[in-house]
Amino acid sequence: MIARVYKWSIQRQSLWSLAANGISALSGLILFALTSSRLTAADFGIWILFQTGSGLLDMFRVGLLLPGFLQLSAGKHRKTKMEIFHSVQHIFILLTAAQIILCVILYLIVPVSSPWSFFFQYYPWITISGALMTVSEWWFQSNVRFQHIFFVRFVNRALMIVLVFFLAFDLKSLIYFQSVNNLFTCVIIIFFIPVPAFRYIKHKLHHRNLFHFGKYSTPTQLASNLLKSSDTLLISYALGSAATGLYGAAAKFLEFVELPIRSLGAVLFNNLAKLANANRHHDAIILAKKEILKTTLRIAPIAFFLGIFAPFIIEQISGDSYASSVPILRAMAIYCLFIPADRCCGLLLESFGHPDLNLLKVIVMLLFNLIGDVIAIYFYQSPLAVAYSSIITFSIGIGFGFWMVIFKAIPRQQNAKLKLATHQ
Repeated sequence: MIARVYKWSIQRQSLWSLAANGISALSGLILFALTSSRLTAADFGIWILFQTGSGLLDMFRVGLLLPGFLQLSAGKHRKTKMEIFHSVQHIFILLTAAQIILCVILYLIVPVSSPWSFFFQYYPWITISGALMTVSEWWFQSNVRFQHIFFVRFVNRALMIVLVFFLAFDLKSLIYFQSVNNLFTCVIIIFFIPVPAFRYIKHKLHHRNLFHFGKYSTPTQLASNLLKSSDTLLISYALGSAATGLYGAAAKFLEFVELPIRSLGAVLFNNLAKLANANRHHDAIILAKKEILKTTLRIAPIAFFLGIFAPFIIEQISGDSYASSVPILRAMAIYCLFIPADRCCGLLLESFGHPDLNLLKVIVMLLFNLIGDVIAIYFYQSPLAVAYSSIITFSIGIGFGFWMVIFKAIPRQQNAKLKLATHQ
C-alpha cells in the first residue's frame, strides 16, 4: 500500500512538472506571436537577442547552484536543508550583484547603436525583479512541490500575456511589463506560498560543496546553452537584427519538441544511475536505446507536422513578413529528431559518474557548431544554412558521445563484457 502511494505521488509530481514546463512553452508561443506581429523585424531581432543573453546569464547561476543544492539537500533534515538554502541565497545575491555591475560597465563601453546596448541597459531590471521568483522555484523543486512551480509560472505568464495583449508596447514597454509582472508575482509568493527568508549565515562547508558540484555542471550548462544560442548570436553579429528575427521565428517552435525530452531526462536519469551503481552498464545502454527509439517516434509526428504545415504556421503566428522563416523551420524539423539521442547520451555519461566527459562532448559540439555557422554565414550569408549546419553538429555529437560512453565511461571489466555481448 505504501509503495503504491509513493508511486502515485511520484507520478503526480511528474505530471505537475510537465504541466509547469507546458505552461512555459505555451505562454512563450503566445507572447512570441504577439511580439513578432507587433514589433518590426529589427526590433523583434533585438528582443530575441535580449532573451538569448538573459538565458546565458541565468544559466550561469542555475548551473553553479541548482544541481549542488538539489543533490546536497536530498533526504536531509529540514534544518540542514534550510542551512544549505541560505548558502544558496548568499551566493545567488553575490552572483546577481556581479552580473549587474558587469552589465553597467559594458553598457558604458558598448556603442549605443549596438543591439547589445539595450540588453546591458535593461537586463538588471529583469534579474532584480525576478530574483525571489527564481530562488523560490529552486526551493519548491528541492521539496518536490512542482504544483507550486506551476502556480507561480501560471500567474507570471498569464499576467504578462494580459499586459502585452491589451496595452500598446515597444521594446522598452516590454521591459517595464516584465519587471512589474515579476514584482507582482514575488508579492503573490510572499503572501500565499511562503519561502524561507534570506538569512546571512555563512556556511563554509555548504559553500565548498556547492562549488564542488558546480565546477562541472556550470560549464556544461553554459556550453549547452551557448550551443543553442550561438546560432542566434552569430547571425545577429554578421547578418543583423532582421535575420535574427527570421531565425528566431522558426526556432521558437522547437520548445514544444523539447517538452517530452525534458520529461524523458527527469525520469530516465534515476533509472540509469541505479543500473550504473549496480554495475549493470550494459543494461543501462539497452534502456537508453529503447528510450531514444520511443521518444524519437513520439517526436516524429510533430516534426512531420512542422515540416508540412510550416507556411501556414509561420503565417498565422508571425505574419507574411516572416515568410523566409518557412525553410528554416523545415530544416529545424529535421535536426530535432536528433535531440533525443543526444540527450540520452549526455544522461548516460553523467549517470555513469562522468560529468567531465559530458562537458567534453558539449564543448566538441559547440566548436563544430561555431565552425559550421561561420562557414554557413561566410559562404551563404543565410540563416537557412546555419540551420542545416546544426544537423551536422548533432550528428557529430551523438557519434562522439556514444564512443565515449562505450570506451571511456564504462569500467574496463564491464566494457569487455559489453564488447563480447556485441560480438556474439
